[in-house]
Amino acid sequence: MRNLNTMPYEKYTVADVKQKSSEELFSVISCFAGGGGSSTGYRLAGGKLLLINEFVAEAIASYSQNYPDTPVLADDIKKYSGQDFLNMSNISSGDLDILDGSPPCSAFSVNGKGAKGWEGYQEDTRKTYFDGDGNVVQEGELKEAVGAKKYSDGKMQTGIEDLFLEFVRVAKEVQPKVIIAENVKGITFGEARSKLFEFIKAFESIGYEVTYNVLNAADYGVAQGRERTIFICVRKDVCDAIGLNVLNLNGVFPVPNSKHIGIEDAIKDVVNDPVEEKMLLDYVEGSFQKKFIEMLPFRPEKTLHPGLPEFRHLNPKGSCFSIKRPAPHRVCPTLTQMGQQRTASGVFHYDKNRKLTILEMKRVMGLPEDYELTGNFDKQAERIGRMVAPKMMAAVASSVYENVIKPYNELRD
Repeated sequence: MRNLNTMPYEKYTVADVKQKSSEELFSVISCFAGGGGSSTGYRLAGGKLLLINEFVAEAIASYSQNYPDTPVLADDIKKYSGQDFLNMSNISSGDLDILDGSPPCSAFSVNGKGAKGWEGYQEDTRKTYFDGDGNVVQEGELKEAVGAKKYSDGKMQTGIEDLFLEFVRVAKEVQPKVIIAENVKGITFGEARSKLFEFIKAFESIGYEVTYNVLNAADYGVAQGRERTIFICVRKDVCDAIGLNVLNLNGVFPVPNSKHIGIEDAIKDVVNDPVEEKMLLDYVEGSFQKKFIEMLPFRPEKTLHPGLPEFRHLNPKGSCFSIKRPAPHRVCPTLTQMGQQRTASGVFHYDKNRKLTILEMKRVMGLPEDYELTGNFDKQAERIGRMVAPKMMAAVASSVYENVIKPYNELRD
């Protein structure tokens, strides 16, 4: 008998996504689009993607394999003006329904120690603002010099910390009805909150009312505990027209589902490539992971890792606490871009001593069954680990459409 607090996993295909997107309920431009996680969510909600921006070649390749008709601004966002986005989309300022973006903020997600729920934080006391010409300006220095960051696939990018403000700069010119931005949960903790409020102030300075919430993908039909901070920013004239304000704007967020999907329900019928599965098993046999994953019993009642007190007799130092053995009936722990590659600690199978296969990760992220990813195993794992869970973004987009875009457009018709 199924647990009353669980629900079955729902499969779907890229064709299903395109069919829903053909309704063209609202228009979207997506910045920092990655391999297409958030874009898939907007399409599932009936959105039409006019354009994406992404600078990592492998991410663009994966995106274009699935959505070849979507135009791409294929370079660093710093090189483009908002007018470039408008021109390529063939729209005018103010016409776009949703501008989406998931700017990477390494200051909040680098590895490090911190409070519960923290993904690491490097103190950033710089002041970031727009000058009189609308350029992003930063004053001061990082407590510890950052320099260029290896962002993805070995590609280097400087100034990652100010990409959120570059996104706001583009939004200032595009003037969409709604801005939806995503970031790590860590931005809401401790000293990082100064940056959170800085970003809110930046959105407000270009004419938007702002609300934010930490959402868990598990509450929206995803078999993974994946918490992310979501900003919803609504243009002030749109708010005025439909009766939204700072007091009720948070009600635009979707209602979470109390029922979740266990990892076993999501992946139990996956037919894996036996060559890939053997490769993953063999890799563990020849790596440091073997000693630690073999400490963890199959099919546990809760997620286990070697750093827990019950394993101290085998692992006195509590090492490799990032190696996770999930409970089959519970949601999977968060998949990360490093953790799911072969060489790092990460989420393993609940009753096999190996990492999850690409097909299993696609299910855990809630991707379409036939979603194509380019590159070798590690590049595909990285693409998945960086994604916004499509079904969570679909829930956000549907709620924004019903509560903001649809009523505003109806008033104008």
